[in-house]
Amino acid sequence: MNTYISGFTRGRELLKKLLIGDLVSAVLAMITRSNPMMMGLFSGLTLLLFGAIIYIDVKYCRCPNCGKVILLGVLAIDACPRCKRNLVTGKKVKKSRR
Repeated sequence: MNTYISGFTRGRELLKKLLIGDLVSAVLAMITRSNPMMMGLFSGLTLLLFGAIIYIDVKYCRCPNCGKVILLGVLAIDACPRCKRNLVTGKKVKKSRR
C-alpha cells in the first residue's frame, strides 16, 4: 500500500475541508445576527479560515513539476497551465481537439 501523498494532493484535500468550514462559519454568522457576540465570533472564525485557505493555497497548491502557484481553479483543473502536465501523475497532457 502506497502511503505517499504528494503535496499538491494533500493541499487540495485540506483546501476542500477548509472551504467547507469557512462556508459553515459564514452561514452561522448570518444566522446569529440577533446575538452580536456570537456573530462576531463566527465572523472572526470566517476570516481566520479564509486566511488559512490563502496560506494553504500558496504553500501546497503548486505544480509538482514547474513549481507554479495555482491560486484559482485548484479544485477544478487537472493539468498545470504553464507546463501542461497532469498535477497528480506528472505525465504530459495531450492537446485536445475542439
